[in-house]
Amino acid sequence: MRRIRQPTPAHVAFAVIAALVLYRYTVSTPEERDGTPRRQKSVTVAYVVDGDTFRTATGERVRLLGIDAPEVAHHDQQEEPFGDESTAWLRQQISGRVVTLHMGAEETDRYGRTLAWVYLADGTLINQLSLLTGQARLLDRFGLPLDLEPRLRKAAASARVERIGLWAAD
Repeated sequence: MRRIRQPTPAHVAFAVIAALVLYRYTVSTPEERDGTPRRQKSVTVAYVVDGDTFRTATGERVRLLGIDAPEVAHHDQQEEPFGDESTAWLRQQISGRVVTLHMGAEETDRYGRTLAWVYLADGTLINQLSLLTGQARLLDRFGLPLDLEPRLRKAAASARVERIGLWAAD
């Protein structure tokens, strides 16, 4: 009787990683795979609400994708640590400026906010810069575009390792 070889841990790990990559690729949209956005537009930032949300000159509310900034006090919610600092940082970066929104696969959330990757005129991705400077945490539970994922994860890890921004208190 022929004996079947048991797979080594390396073979199992390779198979799992290959399956995850295949799954990630098959559930991504064609736009995510080739890096082209679904839709984009330029807007003028009128007011920064908090570290991950702002209003445009036309009143549109925009939520930055891929990040979760600490909340500021509003309605019946108390401020989270570093909320005011994160808001002030975003205000300094984009208030009064024209930015380009690259909409996500889902263009709006349940609150009616436009969901977007936000770029300055020089090509700086504000979502990534927010992570890099420790103004927000990476929010990946809804998925990240394949073309942005590595640089977003690197930016978030860098801020945490260097203990800057909201990570300084940890």
